[in-house]
Amino acid sequence: MSERLTPHFSDVEFVDWRNGHVWQTPTSRARYLELCQRTLEPLREALGRSVRIVSGERKESKTAANSRHMPPELRPSVKERGKPDGSPDAAADVQVGGMLPIDVALAALRLMAQREIPVGGVGIYPTFIHLDNRGRLASWKGSGVDDATWQKFRAAVVDCATAVRISMEVGSDDNA
Repeated sequence: MSERLTPHFSDVEFVDWRNGHVWQTPTSRARYLELCQRTLEPLREALGRSVRIVSGERKESKTAANSRHMPPELRPSVKERGKPDGSPDAAADVQVGGMLPIDVALAALRLMAQREIPVGGVGIYPTFIHLDNRGRLASWKGSGVDDATWQKFRAAVVDCATAVRISMEVGSDDNA
C-alpha cells in the first residue's frame, strides 16, 4: 500500500522493487521524507513541473560502493554514512517531463546556490539527474554525457560552490 510522504511524492516511488517494495532500514522513510520536503518539493515548485522519480533507495549499488541511494548503515565506508553533522542522507534519480537533464541540473544547482534546497550531490546522465542531500557539494557525469553538456554543467557547479562558500562566510559573521 502506498503512503504519501509529501503532497507530490509517495513512498512507493522510492522503495526498491528488487527488494520487495519495502524500506530497507528503520531510518529509510525518514531519510526520504526529508529529501522530499527539503529538496524535491522545492525543485518541483521552482520548475513548475512534475518531478518523476527514476530510482530511490537501493540495498546495493553497482556503480558506487557508497551510493547515497543505499541506507547509510549499509555503506562500506564509515565516513560516507551520512551528512557531516551525522544525520542520514538520501538520493533520488529524477526526470522532469519536457526538460533536458542539463536544465534540471542547472536549476537544482541554482537552488543550492541560493540556499533554497540543501547542498548535496548532483550527477548528470543522458536521461536523468541524480540529486542527494549529503550536506556538501559533489558533482559527476554518467557515461554518455557529451562534452558541451559537461562543460556547461561544470561551470554551474563552480558558480554554485562559490555562492555556497560566500553565503557561509557571510552567514558566519553576524557582527559585521
